[in-house]
Order: sequence, then C-alpha cells, then structure tokens
Amino acid sequence: MTVLATVGPSAYWYLTRGTGTIALILLTLSVALGVANIRRLRSENVPRFVLDAVHRNVSLLAMAFLLIHILTSVLDSFAPISLVNAVIPFTGTYRPLWLGFGAVAFDLMIALIVTSLLRRRLGYRAWRLTHWAAYASWPVALLHGLGTGSDTKAGWMLVIVVGCVILMVVAVVARATAGWPAHRGARVSALAGSALVPLGLLVWLPSGPLAAGWAAKAGTPASLLPASSTSAAASSTSGSSGSNASSGSSTPPTSSPGSFTAQASGTVQQGPLGDGQYGVTINLSLAGQKLDTLVIHLRGQALASGGLEMTSSDVTLGASTGSDHYQGHVTALEGTNIAARVTDSAGHALNLTAQLEIDSSTGSASGEVSATP
Repeated sequence: MTVLATVGPSAYWYLTRGTGTIALILLTLSVALGVANIRRLRSENVPRFVLDAVHRNVSLLAMAFLLIHILTSVLDSFAPISLVNAVIPFTGTYRPLWLGFGAVAFDLMIALIVTSLLRRRLGYRAWRLTHWAAYASWPVALLHGLGTGSDTKAGWMLVIVVGCVILMVVAVVARATAGWPAHRGARVSALAGSALVPLGLLVWLPSGPLAAGWAAKAGTPASLLPASSTSAAASSTSGSSGSNASSGSSTPPTSSPGSFTAQASGTVQQGPLGDGQYGVTINLSLAGQKLDTLVIHLRGQALASGGLEMTSSDVTLGASTGSDHYQGHVTALEGTNIAARVTDSAGHALNLTAQLEIDSSTGSASGEVSATP
C-alpha cells in the first residue's frame, strides 16, 4: 500500500458529492411541480392522481438522497461536521454559514413532510401556509450546494445549476401568468423574483464560489487550507520533493530534542479543501518524547487514479502553541515513507523520517519516526 493510494477521495466523499447533486435535482423537480401547481397540468391522458403521486414520490426520493448526503458528510471525518450541525443551523466550524443553509433546507423539508402527513389534523389553511414556507428550501439548498460544494467550478455542475434555475423560473412564470390579471400585484412580484434569482447568481458567483480563495472566505478552518506562503514541488506515485521553509514561535525553545527514534500512532484524515484542492492530515503521537506530537499536512490535486499530486505541505513537531515546537515542510515522499525538514525559532534544524503503515478503511496510522540534526 502506498500513501498516494490511501490519500485519494474516500467512498464517503464520492457519496456525499453524488447524493447532494441528485438531491438538488430532485428537490428542484419537486418544488417546480408544486409551484407550477400540478393540478393545472392535468390532462385527459394524465389523471390528476398520477401527477399527485409523481410530486409526492419525487419529494420522498429527494428526502432519501438528502439523508444519505447528510450521513456520508458526517462519516467522512476530514471536515468537522456532526449530526447536530446538520439539524441545527450555523452551529458548525466548517463553512458555518453555507453549511447552516443546508441545515435550514433540511429542517424545512422535514416540516413539509410532517405537515403533509398531518394535513387532515392541521387543516388546509395551516398546511398550505407551511407548504409555501417549505418551498424556501430550494433557494437555501442551492446556496448551500454552491457555498460548500467541491464541484462548484466544474462545468458539469454549472450546467446542472443552470438547468435547475431555468426549471424553477419556468415554473414560477407558468404559475404567475395563469389566470392573469387576477391578483396582479402578487403575480408581478413573483415574476420579479424569478428574474432576480438568476441575476443575483450571475453577480455573486464570479466573486464568490468561482473566485480564487473561496475556501478561506467561506469559513474553512485554517488547518484545512492550503498554505499561502509555502512552496513545494509536485509529488507522484514514485515520490515528491519540495523547497524548505520554516516558521516558529518568537520564544526560543527550551531545549533541542537531538536525535531520536520513536514509535508513532495516530489518525489520517482526508477530503476536499475547495478551489479544486484535496488535503490529507496525518496526526501522530510519539511515544516517550518531550515533543510528542507530529502533524503532517499534504495538499494538492486529486488524481483520477485515486492518488494525490502534492503542491504544498507543512509539518509541525510539538504543540504549535508551545514555545519549543518545530515547523517545516515535506522534502520527500515515497510510498508510506515521508521525509521532512523542520526548524525551531532559534534556527535549530531537524531532519525527520516517518515510516508509516496507513489503514485507509479505519483512518489509522502507525509506524516509526526518526529525527537527526
């Protein structure tokens, strides 16, 4: 097993992307049918109960894919997303605003389903008001997908977004113009709103999710972002090398660890960072050492073969909040062997070598770490 074979996107990541996209398409279809008022679309060839069944089943299918989307997002441990974040809006640390929009959309869909099941007890008026409020789940879900999705810049994703927006605009126009000119004020407002949505996206997207640096602006934790001041060479399946850099605390270290060899164990986390980047974080504990933590961040482009072409990295030996930690970068990568050079604030340098065994199914890492001055 090689490091590059284990750092590719996980199955959870692919499921999260796929189910999220399918859920958006199904939600668009469901809301469009509801907005256009499926009762007006009935014909002699298509009975009303058939259209009602299509609307209901598409809605339930959208909810099923949404539940899978949420579950796989939580199980894919690279991004810190919990079930609480998926239900209670704006409580997460990973892109909180945009992830919060997803929680709002989910809550609205839950309200839609519950009130539909209790329609006879609630009465038609209460059900109808809740139903219209729940239609807000579509624009909120769209913002969530654009703000958090790793495929927002992909051509195929933009085609899907454009298709969903066009379908919704057509549905609103069909509903607003049917029965004209009765309730003209409400109809004009609906038509204006249907025009503002695509115009708003055209203005926002180029400076938002389609712009460089969106991952940081969206609220991605700093530990998951590509380093802005690092330079490293690309890595391939045979290995990688990069230029050395270092930074450290303004307080000099209390002591230098010198040469050592220690047993290491820890975890491996991986996932998309945004802006087309993919990241791997290896957190290790070093047995019997004063500087007993080693954190390795690898960032780069995900390869179709399931690997990672590294474009930047950073390595921290010891707690980054302490006064005697070392920082640097990966200098070579071959299989599960990682070489790095780190320095402290006083300029003392160490060459690190990590020989690891990585279990991609459990996200665990173990092995041996050596250091020489």
